[in-house]
Amino acid sequence: MSSAAIVFEERVRVPANICNLQEFRRWAHSDAFPETGRVSYLAGEVDIDMSPEELTTHNQAKTDVTGDLRVLVRRHGLGNVFSDGALLVNEAADLSTEPDAMFCSVESYQSGRVKYVERREGSRRYIEVNGAPDLVIEVVSRTSVHKDTELLPSLYFAAGIAEYWIIDARRDELVFRVLTRGWEQFVETEVDSEGYRTSRVLARCFRLVREPSPAGGYWYTLLDRESSI
Repeated sequence: MSSAAIVFEERVRVPANICNLQEFRRWAHSDAFPETGRVSYLAGEVDIDMSPEELTTHNQAKTDVTGDLRVLVRRHGLGNVFSDGALLVNEAADLSTEPDAMFCSVESYQSGRVKYVERREGSRRYIEVNGAPDLVIEVVSRTSVHKDTELLPSLYFAAGIAEYWIIDARRDELVFRVLTRGWEQFVETEVDSEGYRTSRVLARCFRLVREPSPAGGYWYTLLDRESSI
């Protein structure tokens, strides 16, 4: 007889004993954890989103921005960029989620501020970033507005994350927000006269633009330049 579970949309079986982060992590490291969709633990609540990604306003934006950021980070030897699918766990914030992208600096890794955790000890299959990445990125979708703009900012701040980027490409005006740590919460950086925002984490200024792709949808480009900070 199978153990009790909560079934979501007939596709995800959430074990009934998921009442804390420790139990959620145990489930996330098991073969029973869903291979598709996004399942998060947000300070006591299990959040499940099984909606497919919208191609032009989510998947393309996420792919292009992550790619551009990875090129920049590797060119300057700054650290690692992880795309979606990698678990982020922070015990202080009671959080386990899968950001659309995250950046972990060399300094954070060497100091132990972040560490990579195996699915099973000794397996050499690393599936989790544990700690506080320097930067996380979320691309807003129809089903993630509340999570990305209301829930995650406070949780990412509690996790000690230095910077949070929010991208919303669902409308005519492309939204690109860079949030940095203030005294009690994230504070949005201002846009300069040329449309750039300053990233203290990367010590550069960034601007996100998009243009129609001849193959359909859009090309997104993360422009960057040196910062004076």
